[in-house]
Amino acid sequence: MWMILAHYNREINKKQLLEEHLINVAESARQSANSIGQGDILFLLGLYHDLGKADRLFQRKLMEQPKLHVDHSSAGAKYLFTKIKTHLSAKGVDKAARLQFNDIVAYVISAHHGMFDIFDEDSEQFQYNKLRNRIAREMSDYHFDSDVKSFAHLLETKLEQYGYRNLETLIDKAFENYQEAVSKLEFQDSSEDAYYRSCLVRLYLSLLKNADILDTINAYGVLVEPLKQEEKNKLNKSYLEAIENKYCSFAHPTTKLNLIRTQISERVKYRGEHDSTGIYRLDLPTGAGKTNLSMRYAFHQLIHQQKSRFFYITPFLSVLEQNAAEIRKITGEAGVLEHHSNVVRQTDENDDDVKEDIMAEYLIDSWDSQIVLTSMVQFFQTLFKTKSSNLRRFSSLIDSVLILDEVQSLPIEVTTLFNLTMNFLTKVMNTTIVLCTATQPAYDSTAIHHRISYGGKNGEEVDIVDLSREEKEVFSRTELRKFDENNQKSKLSDLLSFVLEKDESTLAIFNTKKTVDRFYSMLEDKTDRPIYQLSTNMCAQHRLDIISEIKQQLRDGLPIICISTQLIEAGVDVDFNRVIRSYAGIDSIVQASGRCNREGKRDKGQVTLVNLTNEEENISRLKEIKAKKDATEYILHHISSPIEVSPLNRDFFEYYYANNQEKMDYTLSSPGESVFDYLSINEYQGRIKFKGALKQAFKKAGSEMNLINNESIGILVPYGEAAKKLLILEELCESDYPSQEDYQAIKILLRELQVYTVNVREHDPILEATKLYLNGQIRILSDGYYNEKKGITLETGSFLI
Repeated sequence: MWMILAHYNREINKKQLLEEHLINVAESARQSANSIGQGDILFLLGLYHDLGKADRLFQRKLMEQPKLHVDHSSAGAKYLFTKIKTHLSAKGVDKAARLQFNDIVAYVISAHHGMFDIFDEDSEQFQYNKLRNRIAREMSDYHFDSDVKSFAHLLETKLEQYGYRNLETLIDKAFENYQEAVSKLEFQDSSEDAYYRSCLVRLYLSLLKNADILDTINAYGVLVEPLKQEEKNKLNKSYLEAIENKYCSFAHPTTKLNLIRTQISERVKYRGEHDSTGIYRLDLPTGAGKTNLSMRYAFHQLIHQQKSRFFYITPFLSVLEQNAAEIRKITGEAGVLEHHSNVVRQTDENDDDVKEDIMAEYLIDSWDSQIVLTSMVQFFQTLFKTKSSNLRRFSSLIDSVLILDEVQSLPIEVTTLFNLTMNFLTKVMNTTIVLCTATQPAYDSTAIHHRISYGGKNGEEVDIVDLSREEKEVFSRTELRKFDENNQKSKLSDLLSFVLEKDESTLAIFNTKKTVDRFYSMLEDKTDRPIYQLSTNMCAQHRLDIISEIKQQLRDGLPIICISTQLIEAGVDVDFNRVIRSYAGIDSIVQASGRCNREGKRDKGQVTLVNLTNEEENISRLKEIKAKKDATEYILHHISSPIEVSPLNRDFFEYYYANNQEKMDYTLSSPGESVFDYLSINEYQGRIKFKGALKQAFKKAGSEMNLINNESIGILVPYGEAAKKLLILEELCESDYPSQEDYQAIKILLRELQVYTVNVREHDPILEATKLYLNGQIRILSDGYYNEKKGITLETGSFLI
C-alpha cells in the first residue's frame, strides 16, 4: 500500500503516495464544507475520488508508460455505489432518497475530471444512462477486485483516525449531510427539486476539485498557500475600519441631501450588522452613494455575521472598472481580486519566481480572495459553465456576501435559472445576496412560475432601505414628460426644433444605431453647437475618448448635443440639462434620467419620452427591447405628464413577465428544449426513458448557457494609436503559420488592441471591407471605412454593397 502513487514527476524524480493524496483532499474538502454542514460527504468524495489510481495499470502509466490510457475516475464511483446501495438498503432508507444520494456521489467522483451528460445516445446499455454504464462496466483489462478493492479496504482501516468508526459510519454521516441540505430547499414541483439536485452536484464537484487541484499543485512542495483564517479575519477587519473611516469624514452634513445620505448609511450599517443570511434589495436613486453603501453593508456582514468574502458583480464593464477603482481606494490592494475580460494577467516565462505566477493563476481559477470584483458574465459562467475553473469558483460563494449591481439588465431568458440558483446559494451555501438597482425586477411576481425567495432567514425585511416620500423627493432631480401627450407616434423631424429651440446641453438616446446616425446627420448641418454621436459602431477606446471630451465640454458649460444608443445609460457619469429618451423599458428610462441634472445644479432637469414610428426606429429584431417598450407603452398610455416612474416599476415588470412567460427557462431551438429542462428533469432527452435518479445534461446545458448570445464577429479598426500597431500586426501575420516568436508578439499586440475592436453581426456588409489573417482568425478593417465621428461606416466611394 505504501508504494502506491498518486503523482510522479520524472524530471525531478519526486513522488506523492496515493494514500497521502486521498487523505489530504478528503480533509481539505471537509474543512471547506464544514461551515455549511457538508463536511462528511466531502470527506467521502475526497477519500475515494482517485481510488482507480490503485490499479496496477495506472501505476504503470505513472512510472513507465505516460501515454497509456487508464480511466481512474470511475473506480471510486463503482466501489462506493455498491457499498452505499448495500448499506442504506439494509437500513431501510427510502429508495428514492437512497438512489438520488448514490447517483450524486457516483457522478461527482466520475466527473471530477470533466462533467458529462447522463444521457448517452451512443450506448444501448442501461437505457442510455452514461453514469450507470460507467459504474456497471466490466473492467476486464483493469484489476478492480485485486488492486482497487484491496487498496480501499486498507484505506478504510485508517478511518478511525479521522473520526469515523468505519466506512458505514462515514456513509451514514454523508447521507445525513445530504438530507440536511435537501431539507433546506423548498420546491413547488419536480423540476425545481431536480434543478436543486443539479446545484448540489455542482457544489460538491467544486469543493472536491478545489481540494484535489490544490493538493496536486503542492504534491512535491508548497507552491500555493491560501490565506489562513487569522489572516482573512485581519483583512476583513481592515476593510470595515476603512469604510467606517470613510463615513467618519461624512459625519457633519451641511446640506439636506447629505443629511439624508447620512441617515440612509446608518440604516444600512444597522442592517449589515444584524441581517441573517437571505436575499435582499437595495433600491436607491442616483446620488445615494450606492457603491459605498454596498461596501458598508457587506463589510459589517463579514465581521458581525462571520461571512467569508465580499463579491461585487455588475453586468457593465464600464461600471465595474469605475467602481472597482473606487473600492480599491478604500480597501487598498490586499486581498482584492479584479476578474473580467479587460483584466489580462501577464506572465513572464523567464520569471524566476514561478510561485508568484502559479499563485496568481490559482486566485483567478478559484476566486480564493477576500474581495472579488467581477462581471455578471464571469458570475454566470461560474454558475453554469463546465470548464474546470468555472466549477472551482462556485464553492467560493459559500458564506459570502454578493452585491449584484444593475440586476435589472439581466435578460428575461435567465429568470428561472437566476431565481432558483439564488435560492440555492442562500438556503444551502449560506450566501447573502443583495440585488442593487433603482429599478428592481419583480422576481417574486406571480407571473413567474419559478420565483425567488426574498427576505432573511430570521424574517428580516426584504428592502434594506425604505425611503420615505420626502426622502425620495430630495433625490428627485428630473421631471419626466411625454413628447406627445396624445400618445401619437413621432418622427425624427418633429424632434429637430425641440432639440434646437433651447441653447442647453441635450442628450438624445435611441434604441438603434441607425436611428442615432440618422438623427445625428439631420442635426449636423443645422447647428453650430458641438455635436457628438455614440454607438457600438465605435471601438471602446473611441467611445472613451468621446465621453471624456463630452464631460469636459459639460464642465465648461457648453450647450453640446449628444446622440447615443443606450450604451451611455450605465456607468457613464455625464450631466446634461435635458435628456430625450426613445420609448423603452421603465428600467432604461430611469437609467436615462440619471444622465440628466445629475449634480442637482438645476431645480429640475427635463426628461422627455418620445415614441418613434417603426420607420424611424425599427426594433423588431431587438426582441427584449421591443417587449419592454410594449410594456412601457401599456403602463403609460393613460398617465399624463409629469410622470412619476418609481410607483410604476412593479406594474411594469408584472406586465412584462405576464406577457413573456415562455421565455424564462432559457429556451433553445427545438420545442420543449431549454437549459432549465436540461438541468432539471430533462424531459427533452427523457423522451427515450432511461433509468437512474439523475437525468441532467450538465455538459450540454453548460455549452448552451450564455448570458450574452454573442454571435458577432470582432473587427480591429484603425482608430488613433491602433493604426501603427495594426501595420505591425499585418506584417507579423503575413504567414498563416508564424514562428513561435512571432506568435507571442501577435498575442501581445492583440491584447493591446482589444479596446480597438468593433463587433458586427455575422452577415454585416462591412465584413467585405476587412482583411483576413491567420486563416480568418484576425480581421482588420481596411482604410477608409472608419470615421472619426461615427466609427465604422460604409460611406466610401471605393466600396460597393
